[in-house]
Amino acid sequence: MSYLQKYSDFVFLLRVNVKTNAKNQNIIKRNDFLSIFLKSKPVHNKANKELINLIKKKLKISSNQIQIISGLKTPDKLIKITFLEKVNEEEFVKQLIDKN
Repeated sequence: MSYLQKYSDFVFLLRVNVKTNAKNQNIIKRNDFLSIFLKSKPVHNKANKELINLIKKKLKISSNQIQIISGLKTPDKLIKITFLEKVNEEEFVKQLIDKN
């Protein structure tokens, strides 16, 4: 999974490609990255806020545990996710891609 890099037991780096102005929010696993579809348009940081809220909701974590490292103004983003407790990589991916 080259879209996910384990930085430490508590920190993961996630490489995503964001598609804005979509009909529905969705996360699709590709070979080497995740495609995340967002409803917002990429104006006034709305898409980045929606991205953080979507990840927050999927992983059940606080928004201050999610940080966009690079790609604030581009579709390809590197996101740092910090957990408060040790997390299994497979469980992390399962939670993120789960449809609920």
